[in-house]
Amino acid sequence: MNQADFIRQRQARWDHFDQLLRRLAGQREKETSLVDFPAEYRRLCSDLALARSRGYSLSLIDSLQRRVIDGHRFLYRPRNALGRELITFIARDFPAQVRQEWRLTLWCTLLLFGPMIWLFAQIGSSPEFVYRVLSPESIDQYEAMYGGDEGLSRGAGGDVVMFAFYIMNNIGVALRTFAGGLIFGLGSFLILLFNGVQIGAVAAHLSFAGYNENFWTFVIGHGALELPAIVLAGVAGSRLGLALMFPGQYTRLASLRRASKGAVRLLYGVILMLFLAAGLEAFWSASPVPALGKYLIGGVLWLLVGLYFLLAGRRSTA
Repeated sequence: MNQADFIRQRQARWDHFDQLLRRLAGQREKETSLVDFPAEYRRLCSDLALARSRGYSLSLIDSLQRRVIDGHRFLYRPRNALGRELITFIARDFPAQVRQEWRLTLWCTLLLFGPMIWLFAQIGSSPEFVYRVLSPESIDQYEAMYGGDEGLSRGAGGDVVMFAFYIMNNIGVALRTFAGGLIFGLGSFLILLFNGVQIGAVAAHLSFAGYNENFWTFVIGHGALELPAIVLAGVAGSRLGLALMFPGQYTRLASLRRASKGAVRLLYGVILMLFLAAGLEAFWSASPVPALGKYLIGGVLWLLVGLYFLLAGRRSTA
């Protein structure tokens, strides 16, 4: 076979290989979509060996050898798949999945924030109503906690200890909310309601009893991550509950397995949010920053979280 026929028969395949290389270099697609790359690489190596054995021109051999070298670099390069997957998950997959679950997200948001709004109205008009929700001992503890600067301040060592405590406490709440979905979703709903009642009663009492500045400057920052994370833990648990209640053509176990993939991915995002929230709560919320600065930063955080879930990843999934 002469060189012209050799090139004519293989040029389309070489061009396709060049396209695969460009896609790998740009990382515009997941590598799982490039499963044919190793086979194409082996064919190219065979073409190079044939060109050398038949004594074809140096320019042809050089062009094939360049492709082989580039292909080898991508095929055997060190990989950091975990880092790339984490970035992709945060930047695209997590917010996109939350948007897909917008109905459950709205429902769980109402379950958590609805009791808060109702208790604010109720305790605002009848302050003694708080004693129907909270014990006198717990009310005294919250008043002592937010009654003065000494109740919120702590040293650097205390910040680290509280960081660990907040992680354990918040992730514990999220895991219970998630696991509650296995009781046909009822557990998740009840835990969201309970937290909404508890948080709403504390917030309303402290606000109307004269502790509003200490309380709100403390919670407004980390609350932008913590409260939405608890809502999304409820969404993940609810997805499990719906899979058990409405298995469709599958057995309940098979339906649960299918639903758990997306639910667990939501839970990963929840845990990341709670780690960030714990860091803010431990190192920022109790810091001696003026109230105005706390409110401004807290408002910006709430805005950024909202924009993240509304907009992040839309362009890449369009």
